[in-house]
Formats: sequence, C-alpha cells, structure tokens
Amino acid sequence: MSNWFGPLAPPKHPVLSLGAQAQAATQAREQSQFEVLVRHLLHRFFHNELLASDDETKRVMQISYTVALPGLLVAMFLFPAYHAFPPYPFPRPFWPQVGDHYFYVMYSLVLMGAATVYEWDLLFPDLLDVFVLSILPIANRRLFFARVLALAIFLALVLFGTSILGTLFLPLVAGLQNPMRHLFAHAIAVTMSGAFAATTFLALQGILLSTVGERFFRRITPLLQGGSLMLLLAVLLLYPTLAPSLQTLLLSGSPIVHSFPPFWFLGVYEYLLYGPSIPPIFGELAQTACYALLLMLAAALLTYPLAYRRRVRQLIEGASATASTNRGIAPLHRLLHATILRAPANRAMFHFISQTILRSQRHRVMLAMYAGLGVALTLANMVVLRLNGSHVRPALLSRGIRTAVPIMVFWTVIGLRGIASAPMDRRGSWLFRVLIGRPKAGHLTGVRLWITLWAASIGTGTVLILHTLSPADLQRPLVTAGQFLVAIGLSILLADLLLLNARTFPFTHLRKSSITDFPLMIFRYFILFPLFVTTVVHFEPKIEANVAHLAGALLVLIGAHILLMHVHARSLQQVTVDPTQDEADEFPQRLGLRDT
Repeated sequence: MSNWFGPLAPPKHPVLSLGAQAQAATQAREQSQFEVLVRHLLHRFFHNELLASDDETKRVMQISYTVALPGLLVAMFLFPAYHAFPPYPFPRPFWPQVGDHYFYVMYSLVLMGAATVYEWDLLFPDLLDVFVLSILPIANRRLFFARVLALAIFLALVLFGTSILGTLFLPLVAGLQNPMRHLFAHAIAVTMSGAFAATTFLALQGILLSTVGERFFRRITPLLQGGSLMLLLAVLLLYPTLAPSLQTLLLSGSPIVHSFPPFWFLGVYEYLLYGPSIPPIFGELAQTACYALLLMLAAALLTYPLAYRRRVRQLIEGASATASTNRGIAPLHRLLHATILRAPANRAMFHFISQTILRSQRHRVMLAMYAGLGVALTLANMVVLRLNGSHVRPALLSRGIRTAVPIMVFWTVIGLRGIASAPMDRRGSWLFRVLIGRPKAGHLTGVRLWITLWAASIGTGTVLILHTLSPADLQRPLVTAGQFLVAIGLSILLADLLLLNARTFPFTHLRKSSITDFPLMIFRYFILFPLFVTTVVHFEPKIEANVAHLAGALLVLIGAHILLMHVHARSLQQVTVDPTQDEADEFPQRLGLRDT
C-alpha cells in the first residue's frame, strides 16, 4: 500500500532512540576457533619474512600480477597466428596448436612447483606454531586440520590466480569449433599439471621429514630448494628449444617423452580436446598423467600427517647440539687468514657473512632462486635439439658453452650482493653502531672478498666441468687458460662494480623501495645482462688467440681493479651514511630489544 501513495505514505521505520537502536542491532557473527586458526595460518603464507619490505601488501600484489599476466600476454601474442590479417583460409595447424597448449601446462607446473618451494618452511609447523599456538587451549587435531585447510586454500588460490587468464582468453583467441570443450580441456590440464607439481614437492618434504629427521633435513634444505628451482626454471627456459620440435620428439618413441612430466599433461590436454582421433602417444601420456597425479596425491596425504607429528616432536625436544666448526675447512681458513684475510676487520666480516647467510629462510630461498636461475639460463643457452631422421638428440652449442662462464659469474655476484643487502633482523643492528660505528674500508673489503671468492670458485668450477664436455677446438690449452682468466677476472671486476656504492653492513639495512626500482631492474636484467654476456663472448676468442693477448687481458683486468679500488676508497672518505628515521628513533632508547 505504501508503494501506491509514494511520498504521502508514512515512514516505513519510525524514529528510534539510540538505546532502542542498540538493542535492535544484530550481533556480529562470532568466528569459531577453527576459522580464526585458518585465517591466521593463511595470512602467514602471504605475509612472512620472504616478503619482508616496506609494504608487504604491495609486494604480494606485484608478485601476483607478474605470475598471472603471462597467460594473458601469450594468448594475445597468439592472436595473429589464429586470425591473421587478412584471414587465413585454413585454421592453425595441429602441431603448432600443441606447442601453444604445451606452454600453458608447462607454465602451470613450473609456477605451482616454485610457489611450493618458495613456501618450503611454512608447509609444516615452525617454532612459532609450536611454542605459541600449542600452549593455547586448542586441540592438536584442530590445529592440524586448520593447517591442512590453510595450505589447501593457499595452493588453490595460487593455481587459480596463475591459470585463470589463460583459461579464459586462449579458447577465445583460438576460436575453435567447440570453445567450451577447449575451455574445459585447458582448465583440466593446467589444474592437473599444477596439482601434480604441488603434491610432488609436498610429498618430497613429507618423506624426508619422516625418514631422515629434522637435523639432516635442515642441512640439505638449501640444496633441495636450489636444485628444485633450477629444474623448474630449466623447464621454463627450454620452452623455445622444445616447442618447435614437439612433433618429432613426441612421435620418436624416445623414453624421454614418457619421463618428462609436462608432456604427460599435454597428453591430457590434447586427448580431452580432440579425443582418440589424435596420435596414440597423447592417450598414453594422458594415462601416465592420471597415474602420476594419483600417486603423488596419495604420497602427500600419507606422509604429511607422519611428517607433521615428527616435526612437532623434534621442535619441542630440540635438535642435539653439534659442533659449529667444520674441521674439513679449517685448513682453508688458515690459508685465507695467512693471505687475503690478514686484517681483523676483513676476517670478521668474511666469517660473519658465512655464518649468517643460511640462517634465514628468506636468504636461503633467495640463494636458491639466483643459483637456479643461473644454471637454468646456462642450460638454455647451451642445449639444442638435433634432428636425426625421426629421432631427436640433445647437443651442446660451442657459443652456448662460451656463455656459461659470464652467465654463472654474473648471477653469482649479483645474487650474493642482493642477498647481503637484504635485512635479516634489524632489531640488533644497533650493536654494529655501538661497537664499530660506520663501516670501515676493511669491513667492506671483507664483503667484497667473500663475494669474489665464491664467484671465482663457481666460475672456475664451471670451466672445469664444461672442459670435459666441450668439442676439441675448445679444449686447447690457450682456450682453457683464457676461460680461467675470464672467470676470475669477471668475478673480481663485477664484485668491485656492484659494491662500489656499498656503505652498510650486510643484513642490517632496509632499503626503501621506490618507483625507480622497476625500471632499474628492467635495465639491469634485460639490457645490461645480455649486453654483458654478448661482449664477453665476443672478446673471448681474441683473448685466447695467443699468449700476448692473454698477458694483455691480464694487465687490463689488474689496471681496472686498481682503478675501481681507488675510486671506492675516495668515495668512502667523502660520503657518509646517516641512519634512517626508524633507526634514529630506535637508538639508543630501545636498542631493538623489544617490539613496538
């Protein structure tokens, strides 16, 4: 009736007093204990020390955009291939479409595997969970199921976020006769691929924790993370090499096809999209994919409770004390102390970095990422597939072998420099200012020596490994000597250049991000890095031409090193670093001994 009279109708709700409104207000929904636990654990997956920065929310959003956009960009890039101008009289051929589909199943596997490895230490309880949550009136079973649910939600969100754009846009771009079937096949294939990667690494960690124990597991964790990321990045970077040869490779009957996981889920994609009319190899690969996914899912479900229980027990009991000194490297330390680490400041900073770099989860993951990226880029530049009739065999390119040393040295130096610049726990950084004051030249020299030694060791190790795989023209003594000279010289000069503006102690300074960071990163990694590798590869044959060229290159490297050291010493005398506003407020009132 009130609708008929409009503005002449009486008010629907009378004017109530504040007391009446307060009594009539509906009570807010009270969250259950289980829901609060799930929310807390899920929040820790997205906000932890791995994302430590001045704005964690912005960092999470940047990572989300970065990993989600390739699915859309690749679909847009493929639009001309499916709808050229003027239009093609024929649709895109079958095998090029297979190459398009391979990218998406491969990308889903790589991203989900990398996300699981990235959150490695949060997949199972840590000290915070055991010594804070376990003393609260929370049943152990409820805490366990809350972690399982939070982990499942996190992995589902990552999988959905990384695949949704490709799932929606590739079927639209392709424009096949049955777009809904294409969308269904795409969604199922990428979901199975990502789920396989996540459950594989989850099962791997569960098996290791259940068998070898916490102490040994901690020792091999950096190697496992580095090796896992290296394999995942190698699969991603080898896509341009594999995509053009998919037809020959899949039809060759090689056992490699049946042992390469991305091919399994490519079989699922093609079988769901085209049915049994396609080559039989896709049906065999789809069957392998189903069996592999079920096996990894069963392994994860069976080992996770056992590993969870053992992890909690070992955290409560504590690991047995072990000697902190490794007797195997004691002679090496004595040699370094007698030669390049004679100054106490150099020696102190050198050992401080060595004892600190693997203690933080963030630094371990960063170390694994840089190492994996360096090895993966090296393999991507060296490995090529040779067609021999109906068979495909891998081969090494001579030019790719030459790029191995500059790639490995570059990523070692820039990675160690970035890790040393990442803060660990700044609450105790006041101790350096009290005992030492501003960093002296000796302390920064210790940092440079530490980075240089590791880069030179990795560079010379790369030369030794590739010497046995190189063709005869790259095994001549002059070539080998030139490779060693390039490895050591680049390690010294890159460390000098990247530490030219270093003014702080490692792991103690938080650098505020700005809008200029992203353009500088683009310039460093996409312009400076390829230019650096190309220049080194161009001059290597000239350096290796004769002994005189080797001697001349050695003199140039020594002169450049002396010049950079002189510039660094002058800059230290002229430039000072003042503490940030947070550090000034913290010192000396609180000394970082309590949280705000």
